[in-house]
Amino acid sequence: MTSNRSNRKTSTREVLAADVDLTPIMCLFIILVPLLLLSAVFERLSALQVHLPEASTIEETEKPDEGPSGIVELRLLLKEDGFGLEGTLSHDPAGKEKETYEDFRYDFPIQGDLYDLEKLKLTLLELKQQYPKHEEIVFLVDDKVSYDVIVQAMDTCRLEYYAEEGKRRSRPLFPEIALSEPFSEDGTYEGLREGTREIDRKLGIR
Repeated sequence: MTSNRSNRKTSTREVLAADVDLTPIMCLFIILVPLLLLSAVFERLSALQVHLPEASTIEETEKPDEGPSGIVELRLLLKEDGFGLEGTLSHDPAGKEKETYEDFRYDFPIQGDLYDLEKLKLTLLELKQQYPKHEEIVFLVDDKVSYDVIVQAMDTCRLEYYAEEGKRRSRPLFPEIALSEPFSEDGTYEGLREGTREIDRKLGIR
């Protein structure tokens, strides 16, 4: 009787080491990487330098007394129907202190769909000529005013451009810009000054 074991054939498994060819993949990446870089969209961000109101502290750095600028506060109201420039004067242009501080207000209604930046610029230039030491201005922005209008107003208030010797030059107008929320009282837009007056009346100051 023949054993079944003798009829079985022993088989050996051969393990083959396969070499992977990465050349096609590398060629694909060489083509795709420049293509992706050329088709990519890069977003350019720009920033505007503004100042937030700082809380007063007991220990403050003493600054040299250069004398008052003549303007206690200067505010630009940005509304849906135009600009409003207002402020309070403590001195006259000659440097003499006023017996009673004087408030002023200029309104620049919107012309069609455009804000009157030109008249605003002329008024700012006149103020700067009378009070060259003053550099601060507070923006009181209505919620319905677009970002583009805010940026254009900042550019108008920050610098004056002029031509000299055939070149376009610039000099600062009111570069220290601070942003604040508008103060609305009884449905009217009176700005920050009316809010401080209301507090003064409640405290019995005036």
